[in-house]
Amino acid sequence: MLNNDLVITSNGAGNKPGATGAITFALVAALINDKSLRREAATALTTPTELSVQHSISGSGFKARCRSVVRMDYRDLTQDTTLTAGVIPSASAYLVIDRPLQSAGKITDAILKRLIGSVLDVIMATGQLDKLLNQEG
Repeated sequence: MLNNDLVITSNGAGNKPGATGAITFALVAALINDKSLRREAATALTTPTELSVQHSISGSGFKARCRSVVRMDYRDLTQDTTLTAGVIPSASAYLVIDRPLQSAGKITDAILKRLIGSVLDVIMATGQLDKLLNQEG
């Protein structure tokens, strides 16, 4: 994933939020400062959508942690900014994974996958994303 263009697809699944079919994100920059950047070429001049993946490490020893961020950004360059006080309309969505580098075997990949899967399940459950966007808890 980190060294190539990336194709994401909803595989026609109507239950996925924002199901759009296949989108190719072309690699623009590969792991500069532990960050890769991909851009959807088809919308680059009008409503650019960018996908970035970044990893950072902080602390040392058993306090060392790795933070991985998958981020999607959207901007609408077609908007007349005189109507929005000079602001370009934009939105972002992130998935952040924060984990210890050493945990004496207590934080395993299986645990991390279960946590991530559970977060995705909450979002994917029928109507839950709408509630989140409505600022419901």
